[in-house]
Amino acid sequence: MLLTVLGIAVFYIFATALIMFNVEMNNTLDDGTVVFGTFFDALYWATTTLTTVGYGDVFPVSDFGRVVSMISSVFGVAIIALPSGVITASYLEELRKNKSDNENNNTKPY
Repeated sequence: MLLTVLGIAVFYIFATALIMFNVEMNNTLDDGTVVFGTFFDALYWATTTLTTVGYGDVFPVSDFGRVVSMISSVFGVAIIALPSGVITASYLEELRKNKSDNENNNTKPY
């Protein structure tokens, strides 16, 4: 399950980087620098957005780019939260098994 989530996250990073690179390809900041000069810049942006770090050094400037960014952030939180639930459920299941095993081993015959 966790490898599946990792695969989804990697696919998500590449897909959103590709979308953002195409959306912001010709956009520049006020000082004339290109926002996403290379695909690696877009990949870096997608990774920091997925992990909700968002350093702020690379960001979209167009309205459509900002919409893509907002959608990407929401889905990024969901992708990161998914394995947390799986890990928690597995941990609780192990605790239940240990408790059940301890109760069965500690019974005394009368």
